[in-house]
Amino acid sequence: MRLLAFLIVILAPALAFPRLGLHEGYTRLVFDLEAKTQYQISQTPDTLTLRFSGVTPSASDTDVSSPQVASYQVVPAAGGATVFVRLRPNVEVKTTVLNDGNRRRLVVDVVSVTQPAPNPPQASSRPEPPKPRTQPKIVVIDAGHGGIDPGAVGFVVEKEVTLDLALRLQKLLQQEGIEVLLTRSTDTHLSPDKATDLGMRAEMANSKRNLFISIHVNSAPNAAQGIETYYFGHTIDPSLLAQVIRENGGGEVGRRLTREAQSVGERLVRDLIAQSNLKFSRQLAHLVQAAMLQATGAVDRGVRQAPFYVIRNARIPAILVEVGFANHPEEGRRLQKSEYRQALAEALAKGILRFLNNGG
Repeated sequence: MRLLAFLIVILAPALAFPRLGLHEGYTRLVFDLEAKTQYQISQTPDTLTLRFSGVTPSASDTDVSSPQVASYQVVPAAGGATVFVRLRPNVEVKTTVLNDGNRRRLVVDVVSVTQPAPNPPQASSRPEPPKPRTQPKIVVIDAGHGGIDPGAVGFVVEKEVTLDLALRLQKLLQQEGIEVLLTRSTDTHLSPDKATDLGMRAEMANSKRNLFISIHVNSAPNAAQGIETYYFGHTIDPSLLAQVIRENGGGEVGRRLTREAQSVGERLVRDLIAQSNLKFSRQLAHLVQAAMLQATGAVDRGVRQAPFYVIRNARIPAILVEVGFANHPEEGRRLQKSEYRQALAEALAKGILRFLNNGG
């Protein structure tokens, strides 16, 4: 019996990553780590991101539904893993590291923050009827490229424009009561391996969210210009395939990921559920494209299908937007301007809200 108890103690940390505890006023997540394990923690108002090296947990997407934490998602990567913790409003995060010989425990407490009590109603006022509680819409915004991957470079650098637009769009949607998850909120990559990086972004387009939008900036060897919006699908257009390969990582990596995405596209033809999702993605793409053209007067390059790796397995409506050409002498300079980026962000928000308000 002592041997069995000892084995349970030794094996328990490997059974769950993280271990979860629900307590009065806070939710605790405990990560059992080796002494050599490295980690980084970053936080946006609605998401806590923990990146680990030297761990090999299984992938998971877990509902927590506590007053402090909605869910967490474990995304394995080469040599490590990333954990996305979706936070409820009005919480703060506290971390503690406990050392135990050759092991460490990273303890993350998500604690409710007490809000000031509202002013009592006047004696003469009539009580308002309770308002029905509705689940907030959740939108995932992917700022293309980042970190070691600059994307297209011309009059602007793609990774800088996409992040700026994502942050502007996040603010606009949050003002409308939309929950927003960002695949990145700083100039960083999710993984130095491009396939892993795109896979981690794509994993956030799961069924617990409402839609996924990936923002990019185009480039071309000629003087092309204009805005185009894509939803997932197969293509044999050689000029379009060259663009897809570039956005999928470029070079041999981009060609390999494009072939993988194309094989997914061929399977989707036989999947009725996927076909329904593609129909909604097409509707979203047309609404967003129309709003951007109306706001900017840019050249209309249309709504098209293409095998972009980041939206290949989306279980929700998902689109990829190319907001202009970095190397066009006029459009590239427009993309440098704050007022033009704001107009693009407002147009993206307008198209998204039209889709969500129409039952998407």
